[in-house]
Amino acid sequence: MSKEELDASVSAAIARLHQAMARVANGDVSAIKALYSLTSEATSFYGWGGYEKGWEAVSRRWDWAGGRFKGGTVRHENISKVITPAMFYVTDIETFENQRVADVEGITGWSNRVTHIFCREAG
Repeated sequence: MSKEELDASVSAAIARLHQAMARVANGDVSAIKALYSLTSEATSFYGWGGYEKGWEAVSRRWDWAGGRFKGGTVRHENISKVITPAMFYVTDIETFENQRVADVEGITGWSNRVTHIFCREAG
């Protein structure tokens, strides 16, 4: 893969990630779950505490999280991006604003530093 193709692939993956997180802010976790590895190596660490390892646990936690958000937006401020032929990662400041989080109505906002790691599977 050429550098241009790799850069385009990374840009497309980041766009899918940001679109998926926008859906999470509105309670729809299907797109973020579609980005995950379905293996026992999948991991997720959460701004609300804890972590999960393995696709089954990660999937259950996203389903739980999806039930907590409604009417929200999310924006990303990129801090760094590192790309290799086998993987890449980004660190961002991710800022949510939601009309409802869990059972709390009204604007609720927060920012987290997040790291998203992507690697190739099966080519």
